[in-house]
Amino acid sequence: MNRAWSYWLAVVFCLLLVSCGEKKDIPSTEVAMPADSLISSDRMVHILADVHIVEAALLMERNENHETPGKPDLYYRGIFTKYHISRERYDMNLKFYRQNPAKLTRMYDKVIMELETRQKMFHPGR
Repeated sequence: MNRAWSYWLAVVFCLLLVSCGEKKDIPSTEVAMPADSLISSDRMVHILADVHIVEAALLMERNENHETPGKPDLYYRGIFTKYHISRERYDMNLKFYRQNPAKLTRMYDKVIMELETRQKMFHPGR
């Protein structure tokens, strides 16, 4: 199996793990988001796509025994810098969007489409 195929298989696997979780009722009062801290769902889709690519890459490195201490933090700092957000803001928004499972599911449908679009850009024949 070539490396690119393994990479996308890992991405799909991560997405399946996220989508197969049991639905839970989370009280809407758990996270109150200040309006200036809310990341739009469209922007969050791009952030989540990047996060899942990083997670897939880290999983592949672990499976190939190429783990490097500190690399996850480096990757995540790159994502947060790219989108001009902090880890805390990302975590708070993720927690906020998790309160609405239907909306999060719709967002993940878009994340999957985004990942497929990126795959076609880098591997046009697939």
